[in-house]
Amino acid sequence: MMEAKAKYLTYLFIVCFLFTPGISRGQFEVSSGIDLSYPLLTNKYNKILNYGQLSFGLRAGIAYKPPETQFFPILNLSIGRCRLPLLQINKNVAAINFDYINVMLNENFIVHFPKSEVFIYGGIGFTNLKRKNIVFTGPGYSQLEATVDSVKDVTNLFPAMNIGFEYNYGESAGKDLYITMGINFQYIMLLAERNNYYLTVKQSAFNYAPYNAGFSGDVIAPSFYLAIHYLLHHNKKSKMYL
Repeated sequence: MMEAKAKYLTYLFIVCFLFTPGISRGQFEVSSGIDLSYPLLTNKYNKILNYGQLSFGLRAGIAYKPPETQFFPILNLSIGRCRLPLLQINKNVAAINFDYINVMLNENFIVHFPKSEVFIYGGIGFTNLKRKNIVFTGPGYSQLEATVDSVKDVTNLFPAMNIGFEYNYGESAGKDLYITMGINFQYIMLLAERNNYYLTVKQSAFNYAPYNAGFSGDVIAPSFYLAIHYLLHHNKKSKMYL
């Protein structure tokens, strides 16, 4: 049910994105770009934060941005692949590869400078994590194998919030078409008592051990991104504002 809702919202966003040029009258802005993030998960099953996973994703957005506005909302959609730890076994970590979908509704505050502008934003949304496979990281990881025996109370949809800064420098500031760079910090709350994994780990040819771990806790995902923006049918005014 939760997955169906997430897919429905995703499809609705894409439809809005495609039909915006036909209905906009100098009010809407579309954007797309790429981002790099390094998600960190802490919970009682893990003590190692740095397990070596840099995530790559694609992003798209649609904003309602009237002329001469100081604040504007934007709906962002990002997709990609990430890895999060499940269970620490000695110096090794059993981690899960996920396909993710982030949907975030942000409110932006614009600060203008003579030759640049900064968007300061924050917002809420949700993250959909679809499990792909389990891998090991750490010393001797190639000798370890994990089999998922069962999963209890499965959910893929988690609440999220974020804050960030986006910078537009130079002659493109205030133009219809411009490129920005940004820093974003996203928080994802993995609900307690959800996604309990029961595993069998092969540590050697004759050594199999059962484990139980819960995929829960707090995910902090700092990211850097580049985005290209296009303001649709914008009636430009020369007045600058703060």
